[in-house]
Amino acid sequence: MEPEKLRTLQAENGQLEEKLTKRNEQYIFDLKKALKAANLTDEQTILALNEMLPSLVEEQKSGKTARQLFGTVSERLEAIVNKPAEQKKSTTASLMWLDNFLLLFGLLGLVSGVMGLFVSRGTQTVTYGITALIVASAVGGLVFYMMYLFVYQYEQPGADKSKKPKTWKTILMLVSVTLVWFLVFNGAALLPPTLNPILDPIVLVVLSGLALALRYYLKKRFGIISSLATAPRR
Repeated sequence: MEPEKLRTLQAENGQLEEKLTKRNEQYIFDLKKALKAANLTDEQTILALNEMLPSLVEEQKSGKTARQLFGTVSERLEAIVNKPAEQKKSTTASLMWLDNFLLLFGLLGLVSGVMGLFVSRGTQTVTYGITALIVASAVGGLVFYMMYLFVYQYEQPGADKSKKPKTWKTILMLVSVTLVWFLVFNGAALLPPTLNPILDPIVLVVLSGLALALRYYLKKRFGIISSLATAPRR
């Protein structure tokens, strides 16, 4: 964390500590000693106290103590030391596009492959060629990302809604790219078999499953935010 930000939090902690009752003040004093003995850094200590002090100051107005809110000093120390590492979240454009691509390819390919298993061998009306699937997934991934860029990112808690594009611009942009997606997908589906080969349905199902599995791994590995998902509101 930047030193200036850390100093701001430390000053905020000091102001909040001045508002504590004697009992709660003693609790925080003992906790600081325990954190120091546990070899936590100054930054970790400041952040841990900053998570506690605002609610403690507020709750003590109704007579609650730090021990009632956070348990004993030992219990709180244990919770701080063994706190799970926060999952990093990525909104990198390329990763979000890749996440969308794999999702669309997996779902479209799975549906196409499964349906292909239930039609006669010479019928291909419900089975998309591999080129059409790749193109549709690639362009669709861009469309989904633009939905996040113009709409969903501003639904996140703490988002700066002043930067949100005007509604008419958002609608115009999304309708345009969706239309392009539709035209590109259908255009690719009309390509001759030599340019748009139709895979065996079982092969397509396997490839789709691998795409979805890879997406799951990458989301866990990089914490990729889904383009169409917004964080839950508190």
